[in-house]
Amino acid sequence: MLRFFISPYPTFGSYAQPHKWKVEASPYFWWWYALTQNAEYSKLTQDMVAGADRVDTLTEQRQKMLTVYEDFGDVRFEGCRYAAFARWWRNRVNTNETRGERLFAEPTLQRSVRLLQHMDDAAAVLSSEDVLVLAVPRDMQRQHIDKAIDRILRKHVVTKKGRTLRNPKLSEARYSMSKPMLAQSMKKAFDIYDLRTAAAEEGVKLSNENIAKAAKIAYQQKPIDNEAEFTPAQRRRVVSATVARHYKDAKTMIDNAAVGCFPK
Repeated sequence: MLRFFISPYPTFGSYAQPHKWKVEASPYFWWWYALTQNAEYSKLTQDMVAGADRVDTLTEQRQKMLTVYEDFGDVRFEGCRYAAFARWWRNRVNTNETRGERLFAEPTLQRSVRLLQHMDDAAAVLSSEDVLVLAVPRDMQRQHIDKAIDRILRKHVVTKKGRTLRNPKLSEARYSMSKPMLAQSMKKAFDIYDLRTAAAEEGVKLSNENIAKAAKIAYQQKPIDNEAEFTPAQRRRVVSATVARHYKDAKTMIDNAAVGCFPK
């Protein structure tokens, strides 16, 4: 992987038969999956594929979705979602970039430490706030030069690393996460969303307890009023609230993905 991603990028194991757990470990997979579940975006995609007029009067919402469509394209799929995502992610949009790189990777850095030998080069870097220009006397002793440079760099160059470097707010990618969020949390939300959606399509009513059990959603058992465990009624309320929260999170991510914001 040549490009830098602030959030964990997806690995597949096999592009034809991707490893589910590897793909699900990337927030970018859940961004794509949220977009596939947006009915309005799917309708827009259908219209565009059918040759809809782009100059037609558009609502602000549809205009935003059109901008997303121009970048994300047709995300509809049949069959294995992980193989479909692998094809979409690896689709080459130009000679230098795949779709995943174009959308989510940080820009390729063109800067480097170098010797300026021409006046034009010096004039160009002097106009940049991101470049530090130093004058080094060639007849000065090396140890004094090193000390002077180190002193200047410590004063004017702030190194970002660790969590700071991985902060989505610092991203310069075309699309970046609106806030840090673990892929495991997204998986819980969409597992519940998928279970409720599938049950509704089949006309089956599932209790929140059954949904939580099927999605393997755990909750924290806290003593209440000095009781060692929840009462059955308390437990049902906690499970119901947990399932409802995850489902709401999934719906929010689905709505936001269509307008280019995720997870929000």
